[in-house]
Amino acid sequence: MVNHPPKGATITVGDISIAVTVAELPIDTLRYYPSNPRIYSILKQRGSDVSQAIIERELWNLDSTKDLYRDILKNRGLVEEILVRDAVVLEGNSRLCAYRHLLQSAKQKDDGDGIGRWSKIRAKILPSDATEESVFAILGILHIRGKAKWLPYEQASYLHRQSVEFRKGVPELAEQIGISKADVKNHIDAYKMMEEANVTDLSRFSYFLEYVKSRKLKEAAELMPPGRDLDTVFVGLVESGQIPKAENVRDDLPVILMDKKARKKFLDEKASFDEALEIARDRHPETSSSFYRILKRATVALNNGEPMRVKQEVEEDRGKKYILTNLRKAVNGFRRDVGLQGDPDGGKKRSG
Repeated sequence: MVNHPPKGATITVGDISIAVTVAELPIDTLRYYPSNPRIYSILKQRGSDVSQAIIERELWNLDSTKDLYRDILKNRGLVEEILVRDAVVLEGNSRLCAYRHLLQSAKQKDDGDGIGRWSKIRAKILPSDATEESVFAILGILHIRGKAKWLPYEQASYLHRQSVEFRKGVPELAEQIGISKADVKNHIDAYKMMEEANVTDLSRFSYFLEYVKSRKLKEAAELMPPGRDLDTVFVGLVESGQIPKAENVRDDLPVILMDKKARKKFLDEKASFDEALEIARDRHPETSSSFYRILKRATVALNNGEPMRVKQEVEEDRGKKYILTNLRKAVNGFRRDVGLQGDPDGGKKRSG
């Protein structure tokens, strides 16, 4: 028997409101949804001809599904209904898998109460004419903006498919899902790069995401030797496991590639990642020390300053003059304390 929710109960997607009904559905009448991004990411390497049995087996292999199994058993049912259209479980495939294993366990124990409890599952039912585009929009809102977040690769797969299959632009996706345009673009770019390189280890997605986000690596790409493309080199480094962690892509790979000596030794495989990083940090202490990083930034700011403009500013603004005067005193005092006496340029005068 179908239980109708209170009048006006709907699921809203953008400007569209879709009426839903709520029912207890027999689990043996329901099918898994291969296009759900979680299932899609699991099965994409198997090709398009994937049976329901394979989907169920792969879902049950996930630790998250077994955790869900235990939570449902403890709570004696669902906290949140699954979402169904035409007997296909659009959202809640892991819950359906857990229910089927709970029913199987009850049958093995000849537990009549358990068999009755786990034979049916509570569901929100979309009308048959709900479009695939609307379904995907609902899933994105639930699993990117909502609490039950997909893994980063699953989010990227979803965003890429939205952009390709439904021709959604970055600004539209960002507004629809409620995340920044930069996040949408970075996820799509990382997904495309990983796909084009045919990298099948989904746990490596975070490496690619850090790579496309890094402005420093874009600068380092210009320093690569002739015939060495950084994108290609990076894929090889990820696949060979030469970069220990994804955060090393963000924090350390640019340090290596921006230093000529460290870059050459690393690319020529004469130094490991850690050895090359040590070389670069020895030659550029500002990369590992916030103190020297601040000093280098101050040095760059002074070298790039406009003396005539600053001269006029300090003549007109006592506060700015005070800052420069104090800087001179601090530098001279610190040089004296650390034993750097005499002229900072070793007696050499800068030319014009």
